[in-house]
Amino acid sequence: MCDGRPLNTRLSLIKDVKYRGDIMNYKEVVEYIESLVPREFNPSLAPLSEASSFFDNPGLSFPSVHVAGTNGKGSTSTFLTSILMHNGYRVGLYTSPHLVDVRERIQIDRVPISESDFIRLVEKVRTTIPNDRSLSYFEFLTLVSFLFFKEKKVDIAVIETGLGGRLDATNIINPQVSVITPVSFDHKEHLGNTLADIAREKCGIIKRGVPAVVAEQQKEVMEVIKRWCDDMGAPLCVAKAEDILEPLGLLGKHQKQNASCAVEAAQLLPTNIFTIKNINKALLETKWAGRLEVVKTAPKVLLDGAHNPAGAHVLAEFISEEIDRDKAVLMIGIMADKDINAICSSLVPCVREVVCVEVPSKRGASPKDVGAAARSFGAKVSSEGPILKALPKWLKKLNKNDTLIISGSLAVVGEAKKFFNKK
Repeated sequence: MCDGRPLNTRLSLIKDVKYRGDIMNYKEVVEYIESLVPREFNPSLAPLSEASSFFDNPGLSFPSVHVAGTNGKGSTSTFLTSILMHNGYRVGLYTSPHLVDVRERIQIDRVPISESDFIRLVEKVRTTIPNDRSLSYFEFLTLVSFLFFKEKKVDIAVIETGLGGRLDATNIINPQVSVITPVSFDHKEHLGNTLADIAREKCGIIKRGVPAVVAEQQKEVMEVIKRWCDDMGAPLCVAKAEDILEPLGLLGKHQKQNASCAVEAAQLLPTNIFTIKNINKALLETKWAGRLEVVKTAPKVLLDGAHNPAGAHVLAEFISEEIDRDKAVLMIGIMADKDINAICSSLVPCVREVVCVEVPSKRGASPKDVGAAARSFGAKVSSEGPILKALPKWLKKLNKNDTLIISGSLAVVGEAKKFFNKK
């Protein structure tokens, strides 16, 4: 797991740590871990692997399922968590990113880690690891999640990758089952310019002899996965969306594919440890914030975290099938490193008007640039500033029968979620 790169060389990549003394409150803890965001992308398993050794490798202390993919990771992980919970198991869930509060990423039985536990474990990691073993934001949170799941004695944890798979920080676990959700283009600058390249990175979570569940994939992707599984002696199960006949708790026909992956993964867990029943009830009662989530009626407001071309295509299908175009308004903010034209090409034809808002991130594309792309596909476009200022204005402008779809970035959806949580 070690790539030979000295950990102290990473110090130059990390922002100056603000807190050298005791961390006293939750706000300071969040500021501290946010200061650990690396200045450049340099993936390696070594930092977290070595840091984990100071705590007896907590990620190896509980059974786990590892989930990678481009789209549907969070929904699949949540369906699987629901299935396991409905069968009486105590289930850890680690996902990213969060919408409102960083503690959303680390849950047991769908309840986020408490502020007190979060503060305590951040302090434990911060004061145990020597200064020359700096972790990135994601690596640090991953270690906190492993420590929390070990401490609380979960029966099993569902662990979602952050980016890719092969060199993702979560890939220091030894799962009972590996899952790959639909693979498509995203993060090409980090994962590769072809679907085959991206698929190989995702396949890195598949371990020798460990069963793998994969969603139905494009031919190029499936060929890579089959070869990888053959080489690793990993039994391969292809989950079929058509096998899900019962209603689901999450909207959108694409969720049948995610639910199918979760069902297959649950049924591949070692039968001497896990007994799986009550599947249909679990799928019906699954909830996942920010994924075709209705947060208001009259006018209806729908939040969806689609942030890449594949996600936008799925959202566009839902809008076309479920919402009258003349009553649909899209409020959108997109990261500058995404394929803005491809996202707009899917979504713009489905709505009567597009409202472009600022993304609360330095990576965000300007509303002007997103608006130009939307206009090129024939949209009526309005440009606004921050979404928290745009929302009150547009909620007054819309008719009661309209639907406002907020999408394009999980950062934008998170801001909208904050707004409606306060209502």
